[in-house]
Amino acid sequence: LFECCRRTVATRGRRGMMKYLRTERGVAGGGRAAFPSPAPTAAARARGRPSLAPAAAASSSSSSPSSSSASEVEARKGELVSALVGVGRGADAGLGKRAAIEEAQANLESVSGSAIDIKGALEGKWKLLYTTSLDLLPIFWFGMTNLTSVGDIYQQFDAPDENGKGSVKNIISAGLPPFLEDYSGLTLTVSASYEVVSPRQITLRFQEAEVGELALSDLGKTLLAPAILPRGFPNFRLMQLIQDFRASAPLATPFDSVTRNAVGNPTLLLTYLDDTLLIGRALPGGGIYMLEKEAEEEAKSESS
Repeated sequence: LFECCRRTVATRGRRGMMKYLRTERGVAGGGRAAFPSPAPTAAARARGRPSLAPAAAASSSSSSPSSSSASEVEARKGELVSALVGVGRGADAGLGKRAAIEEAQANLESVSGSAIDIKGALEGKWKLLYTTSLDLLPIFWFGMTNLTSVGDIYQQFDAPDENGKGSVKNIISAGLPPFLEDYSGLTLTVSASYEVVSPRQITLRFQEAEVGELALSDLGKTLLAPAILPRGFPNFRLMQLIQDFRASAPLATPFDSVTRNAVGNPTLLLTYLDDTLLIGRALPGGGIYMLEKEAEEEAKSESS
């Protein structure tokens, strides 16, 4: 009986050992284990499931600018406008002030993004705030001599048509004291056409310059009327003719086509543009122009 029991235990032990060895060989060789794996718990299933919330948040933040980025643009724009205070549109800016303005400009352009809506935002009347252009700075410096005074300077853009073409007027108000009104005694208007050649560039073709809208000062009227004619209808008629005086000259020459073929048209590269601020660089020359958009009510009252 004892011998029979011993053989039975040995036989079962060998079978269990062989089953164990087969299981171990299967796992080591990349096979499937003989023992079934326990079913994953709910917590394990939750840990293994990918989360879509961060991806959705990242997608939404990348597809549209966040409120923080919009506030950052406004903050950088405010810093630039503050840096322009007291520089006389560039005529009174020393090297240190110019460096500060250029840094503020670079900070704004770095956070503003790459998209510029020329067709939607360019139209309107823009007032010059600052420039480094050597075409305009001598005018301001000459105004410091008290021989003349330089008033507001504007660029008035019409909206481009479906072909990207439009017109622009450069308007300069000036005075000639003591005979003409200070800062607004006459107006110089330079008309040009422009063409949108890229999302950031427009080329210009200057067409005509006109001087007009003369406004006599009180001293000018007093000196003119008694000195030339006795008071009455003729002298008032003469003053009216002076105030209605206009003189224009074409800016196109027979050599324009040759010049354009050689060096191309003057180009304005827009580096920043929104509903209230325009920053452009003139090519060739590299002069910077910063302009602020006039409110529609003010533009209409000035034009009328």
